[in-house]
Amino acid sequence: FGLLEGTGAGMLAALVFFAVRLSRVNVIESSFSGRERKSSKARSVPERAILLEEGEGVQAYLLRGYVFFGSVSPLADRLRKSYSGESRPECLLLDFAGVSGFDYSAVNVLGRLLQEAQAAGLQVVLSALPRPLRAGLARNVSSPAFERFHIEPGADLALERCEEIVIAAWKARASRTRGERASLLAHTADDLQRHLERQIGFEDLVEELREWLDARDYPAGETLAGTGRQQEGLQLLLSGRVTACDAAGARIRQHGPGDVVSHAAAQDENVAAVVADEPCRILVLTPAARDWLETNRPETVLKLYRYLLEEHFQAGPGAGHTTVVEKQSGA
Repeated sequence: FGLLEGTGAGMLAALVFFAVRLSRVNVIESSFSGRERKSSKARSVPERAILLEEGEGVQAYLLRGYVFFGSVSPLADRLRKSYSGESRPECLLLDFAGVSGFDYSAVNVLGRLLQEAQAAGLQVVLSALPRPLRAGLARNVSSPAFERFHIEPGADLALERCEEIVIAAWKARASRTRGERASLLAHTADDLQRHLERQIGFEDLVEELREWLDARDYPAGETLAGTGRQQEGLQLLLSGRVTACDAAGARIRQHGPGDVVSHAAAQDENVAAVVADEPCRILVLTPAARDWLETNRPETVLKLYRYLLEEHFQAGPGAGHTTVVEKQSGA
């Protein structure tokens, strides 16, 4: 047929083969439930037990690569299966941090899918949503449906949002029946006892060290420790909550009363700062006070070091607390 016709036919064939091969690439990098992975938010013993029991109510998918008409259909089929069965989750989380691009048809299909999920009773949580994709979804779905989407800047905050949805759903059910609360109490009795024993031990330690501890009050948003900030000494969190963040300000983990704040920055090189989430009080043991205690009150400083070791082995560098319930379930 001629050179130009042959070249055009070859380019068309190459494009078809490229589209077919690209459509075979799975855009779902990984998936998990709220039982398998948890956010870095510090939670109470009952909330951890609820999430362990009801974690399957969170279905999360981490997406990757280029999403176009050839790859969005298998994605849509996979997501529909996750909420079309009998055991329907409470919320659907899609993380777009690994997505490199998308086309108009993919946005259209994705918009219809998310509206279907909402109609089925699911809460939709979107993480790291690119601005063009956000604008495309706003054009392809109804305004009420788009306003009900929960859009978070990162996967950890999105997972926290899903956890809050699951906990709220459990509390709504528990308010109607006594069985839910009784079951929760039975599952968390040992954990609650350990938590109370830890708090009692911490309060006894603070009382014994009180005359050597300096109290510091920090307003919300104040930096307590981190890169470029000189450490005053050992910092014990007496009240409030603080967050250990990386250099970009993303939360790595959260700490509550009884935690050792100074260890958060010293044990994990990813921690750039520890910031107060709310007004909090810190008790500081200065190096001079510690040296005096080691010389004159070795039995007291030994209790302190034992507490620090227990905290270290309970959480581990860069890890969250592991509860008895989680250990028993093998999670």
